[in-house]
Amino acid sequence: MPFSNNVCATNPAFIGQLGFDPRYAYFSTSEIRVMGLVLLQTAPGGNPGTAVVKSHQHPTWTKAGWLAPIQLDRQGNIYTAPAPFINVLHNPAKGQNTIWKVDAVTGIMDKFLELPLRDSLSEDNPFGIIGMVLLCETGTLFVSTLAGSDRYHERGAIYAIDLATGKIIDQITGTDAMGMGISYITGLRKLYFGTGRSSDIYAVTLDSKGRFSGSPEKELSIAGLGPGGDDKVRRIRTDNLGNLIIMGMEFNYNLIPQREKRETTYKFLFDASSGSWVRQ
Repeated sequence: MPFSNNVCATNPAFIGQLGFDPRYAYFSTSEIRVMGLVLLQTAPGGNPGTAVVKSHQHPTWTKAGWLAPIQLDRQGNIYTAPAPFINVLHNPAKGQNTIWKVDAVTGIMDKFLELPLRDSLSEDNPFGIIGMVLLCETGTLFVSTLAGSDRYHERGAIYAIDLATGKIIDQITGTDAMGMGISYITGLRKLYFGTGRSSDIYAVTLDSKGRFSGSPEKELSIAGLGPGGDDKVRRIRTDNLGNLIIMGMEFNYNLIPQREKRETTYKFLFDASSGSWVRQ
């Protein structure tokens, strides 16, 4: 099976300037007692989330409230977006569709791009941007948002953004996409994503300029798997062998306390003979 890993993230230069060891340093937006982005370092051999020996937070890393997605580019710039945590006190709805950028050299976080906001913002759905993934060869950042959707109406979108210009170059609307990932299968680069409406995973082919080619089509599903059998896709990544690693969890357009979030990992291998994904 032809496969090419879509990995090009580079550590920001300011990590070294702050005296952090890139081998053991990582960024997090999921620290329970720390709002915003934080740089952490573990002891040698430690895993992210354990044995933290030092931390750093630039003053600008909290001005967007609680954050969720983190995506680094080739230059070490960091892209992130607001996401409510427990409540929406620090995350007003009008700011939930804003992409923020942390400069790779200065470490300063500032607004990068404000995505379109629908008039149908509702307190029933506290979410805006929930996913980011980068297509390395074109420098295209794919961003998914649920802004404007509710339990009964699907009004989300996936935006393709050229990082060099900061412009939206393509979009898929009317889709509540979650857990995006990119894989190179049978000669085609595809964007895979889950949906807040079901346990299905869809894929859309990407062209040489990082735009969408054709419409999304269902490729596989995690329905019936996991603790409750109705997991939604939280994250998708590709391992070094080209397998899809899918993290699923319960999702119902409401805020779930961190301690109650159950995440299950699913692994799928592409079967070239049948042209389909098979669970491992």
